[in-house]
Amino acid sequence: MSTWLTKKSTHYLFHFSQGSVAEKEIDKIVTTQEIEYQKTIDFLATKNDRIINYFLYPNNKTKGELSGNDGNGHAERDKFEVHAVYNNEIKCIGAHEDTHLLTSFLGLPPQLFREGLAEYMSGNWHNVKHDEWAVRFLAEGKLPDLAQIIDDEKWYELDDSISYPSAGSFVGFLIQKLGREKFLELYKALNRDFTPKKNTTIFQKIADSTISGMQAEWQNGLNKLSK
Repeated sequence: MSTWLTKKSTHYLFHFSQGSVAEKEIDKIVTTQEIEYQKTIDFLATKNDRIINYFLYPNNKTKGELSGNDGNGHAERDKFEVHAVYNNEIKCIGAHEDTHLLTSFLGLPPQLFREGLAEYMSGNWHNVKHDEWAVRFLAEGKLPDLAQIIDDEKWYELDDSISYPSAGSFVGFLIQKLGREKFLELYKALNRDFTPKKNTTIFQKIADSTISGMQAEWQNGLNKLSK
C-alpha cells in the first residue's frame, strides 16, 4: 500500500486504503472495535496503555503481499498490531485478534486455550454460535479429542473450521464451569512450551478434573442442547 489513510480512536489507529470498503465504513468499524475492546478489557480485568494499530486490507492477496500472511486476520504481539481483511464479503473485525494482544500479560498457553478464548470473546464462528457448531460436530463424529489437541502439534493437524469453533465452545463451557478467575488462572499456568503431559497435569490440578473428564461434561451439555 503506497499510502495509508488513517483514523484514530480512543484505543486504535486504523489504517486503510482510499476508495476501499473500510474507508466507507470506518465509523462503523471504529464503533464496533471500541465496544469489543472494552468487553475484552473488562473480562480480563486488565488495563492497556498501548494504541492498537489496525491494518485493514481490501483482500487476502494484498494482505499477504504486505504483511506476509494472507489469512483473513492475524495479530503481531510484539508490534501490537492487527492485520485484517475487510471488504464486502470478509469483515475481519471484532474481539478475536485483540484478545491475542490483550492477553499478552497472561502468557502463551496451548492453542486450544489461546484460540478458544479469542473465539469465546468473538461470540461466534462465521456468524454461528460455537455451541451450535460443536453440537453439529458431535453428531457427525468430528468433535476433537481435547486430550490430543492440548498438544499444539495435534491442534495444527485439524482443519481450522473444526478446531476454532470447537475450542470456542469448550472454553465457554470451562468459563461457565470454573468461573472467570479460575479460568484465567488456568490460562496463565499453561504454556505452549511445556510438554503435553505437563500441561495436562496442570489442567487437572487447577480444574480439579482430567481434561477427558471435562470433555465428557462438555459433551453431555452439548447432547442436552441438541434435544
